[in-house]
Amino acid sequence: MENLMQTAMHNYKITMVDQIPFEFRLYQNFPQSFYKITRIGFDLPDDCKVKLLIYDVFGREISVLVEQKLKAGSYEVKWNALRFPPGIYYYKIIAEDFVDSKKMFLLSNNKLVDFSI
Repeated sequence: MENLMQTAMHNYKITMVDQIPFEFRLYQNFPQSFYKITRIGFDLPDDCKVKLLIYDVFGREISVLVEQKLKAGSYEVKWNALRFPPGIYYYKIIAEDFVDSKKMFLLSNNKLVDFSI
């Protein structure tokens, strides 16, 4: 069963699976290096309040993708980063006592940017 939920700024696709996930999990965004739009997946074994946040490289919160109570299941959120400059970003999930974060790379003009220093 699939639904498309919309908030004022974001669209996210919710995919419910027949089996409830066994544990909380935050997946690496896909594609990890992206231009404009990326997808972030997460699993919830229980119904709970969820916050999914985006931070810039300086640790400033720049976007709240999800902030609501969700049912147990697997979710996918699309983040449209068109209005943000290229660079390194982090996303973080907070769900009950589960907290996890991952890094992603927003590219410029559809060209790969070398972030190694």
